[in-house]
Amino acid sequence: MTRFSTFLLILIASITSLGTGYWVGSSRDKTEKLRVPPTRSLTTLPDDFFLPGLAGEVRDVLLKKDLFERIAELATLFDRLGPESLEEVKAAYDSVFLDLGDTELVLFGAWWAGFDPNSAMAWTSYHWTTRRSVPVLQGVMREWGGTDPVSALTAVLGAPSPSEGRRWADNILRGWDESVHDGALEYVERLGRGEDRQWGLYVVTRRKVLRDGPEAALAWAESLPDDDPVLKLNAFRRVAAAAAAVDPAQAAAFAERHLDGPYAKGILRRVGMRWLEHDPEAALLWLSSLPESPNRIDGVIETFRTWRRLDKAASANWIQGREPEPWLDGALSIYAKGLVKTDPHEALRLAGQIHDTDLRNATVAVAAREWLIRDEAAGNAWLDQSSLSPEWIATIRTIPEGIRRGILR
Repeated sequence: MTRFSTFLLILIASITSLGTGYWVGSSRDKTEKLRVPPTRSLTTLPDDFFLPGLAGEVRDVLLKKDLFERIAELATLFDRLGPESLEEVKAAYDSVFLDLGDTELVLFGAWWAGFDPNSAMAWTSYHWTTRRSVPVLQGVMREWGGTDPVSALTAVLGAPSPSEGRRWADNILRGWDESVHDGALEYVERLGRGEDRQWGLYVVTRRKVLRDGPEAALAWAESLPDDDPVLKLNAFRRVAAAAAAVDPAQAAAFAERHLDGPYAKGILRRVGMRWLEHDPEAALLWLSSLPESPNRIDGVIETFRTWRRLDKAASANWIQGREPEPWLDGALSIYAKGLVKTDPHEALRLAGQIHDTDLRNATVAVAAREWLIRDEAAGNAWLDQSSLSPEWIATIRTIPEGIRRGILR
C-alpha cells in the first residue's frame, strides 16, 4: 500500500466517524463557504473587441464557428497552459460568455480545478451561466477527485443540500477511480452499511466493468472476502447490473452460478432490468427458464415493471400475446393493475388469470379498490356479481383514506 493510501485510510477513518450520512452532516455548517470575487464582465463588448496576448489567442479560439475545431484547439491550449495564465483565460471567456456552450465551460473548469479546485468550484457557484450548468460542476468535481480526492471529499461537507452533496461526491469518486491515486474502493468499503456505501459500490463497479470488462469485474466480486456479507451481497448486485448493460449473457451466467448461494437475493432483478435495455423479451424468457423461487418472482415483476415504464406499447403487445403461465404471474399483476384507469373490466379479468392465490387476491383487491374510487357505482356492481367471498368483498370495500387520496391525486 502506498504512503498516500495509508494516509488516506487514516483520514477516511476520521471522516466516516461522523456517520454514514457524513456527506451532508452538521459539519458542513462549519465549512467555510467557497467564494471568489467575480471577474469583470465583458459580455457586452462587440465581436471586434481586441484582447492582447494570450487572452486574445484564447478568445479567437472561442469564436471559431466549427465546434470540433474549437474544442480541439481549446484542449490543446489548456494542455500547455499553467496557473499563471488563469487571469488571461478568464478575461477571454468573459468576453464571449453569452456564446459559449457547456463543452467549452467544462474544459475551462476542469483545467482550473487541476491547480486551484476551490476557486474553480466557487466560479461554478457564482456566475449565472455556470451555476445552472450541471456538466460544468461535474467536470470540476471530477477533476478535483482525480487530483486530490481527500480535500475534494472534505469540501462535500459544505454542499448546500443533501442532494447536491451526493452529486458532488458522485463525480469526485468517478475522478478518483480513473486517476493514478489508490484507495477509491477502500474508501467505499469504509462507508459502513447504508445508502452511501451502496451508492459508492454502484459507481466503482460500473467503472470497473467499463474499464476491466465484465468477466474481470464479475471475478473481482466473487473474490471479495466473506467477512462482510452485506458488502459482498451489494457488490454482487451492482456488478451484475453493470455487467448486464454490457454483456447480458455473461451477467446471466454469473447470476445462475450463484442462485443457490448466500449472495443471490435481488440479483435476478438487477440482471433482468439492465438486460431489457438490449432485449426485453430475451430478458424475461431467460427469467422464465430459471427454477421457481421468490428470487425469480421478484426478477420477473421488477423487469416487467421497468419495461412498462420505458415502453408501454411494446410491453403490452408482448404480454397480450402470451398464454398465462405461472412464471408470468408477477408481470400479469403489474399489467392488470396498470389497466384499471382505462379498462377496469379487462384489468379484473386478467387479474383472475393469475395462478398464485395470494398474488391473484392482492391484484384483484388493488384493481377493484381503484375502480370503486374512480366509479363507485360501477365498482360495486362488479363486486356484487363476482364470485369473491363476502369477507373478501368487505375487505376490498374498506378503503383507507391514504389509498383514496393516492388514487385521486
